[in-house]
Amino acid sequence: MSSPPDAVYARVRDTDPDALDADELSTYLRDVATLESWCQARKVRATRRQRALASEGRATDPRHSLTEHGRQSSKEARASDEREAVCTAMPGFEDALSTGAVSAGHVDAVATATRGLDDEERAEFTDAADDLLADAGRLGVDAFGRSCRELARSIRARHNSRAEVDELERQRRQSKVTRWVDGQTGMHKTLIECDPVTDRAIWSAVQHVRGRLRRRRQDRTTTWDRLTVDAVVAAVSGGAAQPGQPGATIVVHTELAALTGERDHDVLCETDSGTAIPVETMRRLACEAGIIPMVLNGAGVVLDEGRAKRLATPEQRRAIEAMQATCSHPQCTVSVDDCRIHHLDVWASGGRSDLDRMAPLCEPHHHLVHEGGWRFTMSPDRFGTWVRPDGVIEWQGSLLDRRPAEVA
Repeated sequence: MSSPPDAVYARVRDTDPDALDADELSTYLRDVATLESWCQARKVRATRRQRALASEGRATDPRHSLTEHGRQSSKEARASDEREAVCTAMPGFEDALSTGAVSAGHVDAVATATRGLDDEERAEFTDAADDLLADAGRLGVDAFGRSCRELARSIRARHNSRAEVDELERQRRQSKVTRWVDGQTGMHKTLIECDPVTDRAIWSAVQHVRGRLRRRRQDRTTTWDRLTVDAVVAAVSGGAAQPGQPGATIVVHTELAALTGERDHDVLCETDSGTAIPVETMRRLACEAGIIPMVLNGAGVVLDEGRAKRLATPEQRRAIEAMQATCSHPQCTVSVDDCRIHHLDVWASGGRSDLDRMAPLCEPHHHLVHEGGWRFTMSPDRFGTWVRPDGVIEWQGSLLDRRPAEVA
C-alpha cells in the first residue's frame, strides 16, 4: 500500500486557500481529494483487519468500531463497511483509491449497484472490474454510478428475465407515506416512498400544474420551491386537470424494438427523468397510452423541431427531455422536469424558441446565466460551453445524456 505523496501533503499543509484564484483552487482541491482517497484506502484496510479480529472473537464488528472510534454516523459506518467489501472483491479499486485515481464515491457506486445482486450475478459484475476501473478513472461519481447501475441491470436481466419486474413489484408493496413535525423548526414534513412508475405519475401531475401556475403568475416573484409546493397542493386537491386541458402523463423513452417485442434486453427504456423501468412495464403502460414517435439522429439529437413560440411548448419540452435527463450544467444532477427551459437567445431581442436554441437549466444555474455573469452557449448538435464571468472557459462537452437509440 502506497504512502501519500509527500509533495501533495506538503502543498495541502502549506497552502492558504484564502489566497488562491479559481485555477489554483482547482489544483488545491485535487490535492485534497488525493489525500482523502488515501485516507479512505487506509480505513478500508483497518475495516478489513477489524473484521478479521471480530471473526476470532478478539474485537467488535467493524461498524461498531467505525461508529465508536472512527467518529462516523451509523450510515457512514455502513458505507465504509460496504467499501471494504468492494475493495476486497476488486483489489484494483483499493490500489486506485490509495493513489487518488478514484474516490470513495466511485467505490460506493459499485457497492450501491451490486446491493441487489445474488452471488452469481455479483461474480459476473466483478469480472468486469478492469473495465469498471477504467470508467471510474475518466468519469465523475454521478456518471460512473449510472454506468454501474446499467451494468447491474443488464446482468440481472440475463440471469432472470423477470428480475426488474419483480423488483418493481417489491417497491410497489413497500410504498408508503410518512408524516411528522420537525421538533426544532415546527415544519410539517411528508415523505412519500414509492416505486419509479408511481413517482413519475405524481411528479408529472405536479409538473403539469406547476407550468400552469408559472404562466399565470407573471410577476415572477414566487420562488421555484414555493411554486412547487403550490403545485403539489393543487395536484392532490384535484387541480391537475382542467376542463379542455390534457391531464398529466407518464413519459417513457424507449426504442421501437422494445415496444414491438423484438428485443427485451440492452435497450433504452426509462422515464423522462432518467429512471430505468422494466420493458414489460413499459409495454403495459403503452396499452392505454398515446404513443408519440420522435426521430433522432445517430448522436441522439431530436430532428423534429417545434414551432417558434414565447415559451417552450409541451411538445418541445418532451423533445428536450428525450435528449437530456438533467440540468445542462455538467456537475448538476437536478432532474430535467425540475428545470426551466432556458432560451439561449433573448426573446425581446429577436430570439427564436427553436429546439436547438433551448436547454434545461435548474433554478440556481438559470440564475447564474441571467444574473451571475456566466455565459452558456450551445451548438445545434447540443455541444455546450460554460464560460465564467472572468471569460475563462469552465467546461465544454456534449449535453446529451441519454443513450441514443440503436439502429437495427
